[in-house]
Amino acid sequence: MRRKPLLFLILFLIITACQPNKNYSSEEKSLEVEAFIALLDYDFEALEQELARLGNQIQKLYASKDSVLALADRSRYKIEGHYANSAPNENPELSTLYLPKIPNTDPQAVEEMLLLTNPLDDAFRRVISNNEVISQVYLNSKVQFNRLYPPYDAATMLDPDLDVTSYNFYYEADEVNNPERKMVWVREIYIDPVGKGWVVSLLNPVYIDDDLKMVLAFDISINAILDNYLSQTNRKLIILDEAGTVIAGKSRAIEALALPPLKNHTYIQTISSDSFRPEEYNLFKSKNKTVRSMISHFLLSGGDRYLLNEGLDNFEVGAYKMKRTGWLILDVEI
Repeated sequence: MRRKPLLFLILFLIITACQPNKNYSSEEKSLEVEAFIALLDYDFEALEQELARLGNQIQKLYASKDSVLALADRSRYKIEGHYANSAPNENPELSTLYLPKIPNTDPQAVEEMLLLTNPLDDAFRRVISNNEVISQVYLNSKVQFNRLYPPYDAATMLDPDLDVTSYNFYYEADEVNNPERKMVWVREIYIDPVGKGWVVSLLNPVYIDDDLKMVLAFDISINAILDNYLSQTNRKLIILDEAGTVIAGKSRAIEALALPPLKNHTYIQTISSDSFRPEEYNLFKSKNKTVRSMISHFLLSGGDRYLLNEGLDNFEVGAYKMKRTGWLILDVEI
């Protein structure tokens, strides 16, 4: 992820080299938006590769299961009820463990997974240190075991009996919803249950001998998308999920689509708030009929250009699909 600024500079120079003035042609505008998408896609592919490496490490731990368990430090974590290493008195070198008290949980299976995955703490720390857009890395399992880094206040933030398999960051990658056993981008943004705000998740199901042992995941902060991507382009862009809900965007573009006003130049304060209501920023539910027609044209009919009539103003909106995540990028030409 550290190579992103260099890549963006190269793309930016390529784009601006063919722009002697500010009267951009439609082809040049498209090239600039496509460069933005290419940058986002390039970095997201790097995240997939990073997550695949972690999955491979887990495969190796299970392949050496007997020796890993024989050498395991059984005093590494002190279990207190439904958690271990909880903030505010956590060891920052270790993950926080969450062990919900669910009926029929197998204590031996939980202990085995705990000990087998202890070596991941170092890898989890490295991931967070080297990837500024990843807010947390974690694994969940049907044996009801969760390991997450950086450590957090599990003692007060989580009830003792949450079923981790009932959340989209597990079940969207499970055997039923992901029979191809591929990596999965959670298509809609959601509030992280351990306090990281609005996130989008990348999931990697890890199978051992045809058994889904765990779902490994990265959470990507929506604020990081704003800070690291939207802030680096002058285009009036809006990022939508597949349901037509705004993930992030520039304020002038959002206001042009008759959405509620924002407090600053981006979507940060709105999206960070737990009081955020997705329906307010879903274009299918806009109070403006023209905006509803526009999003239907893009998401239901597959169109890529739309002339929006807003009062005395007419402006064009271009739509670009990001295949990896399913997101739609709108370029509002104000």
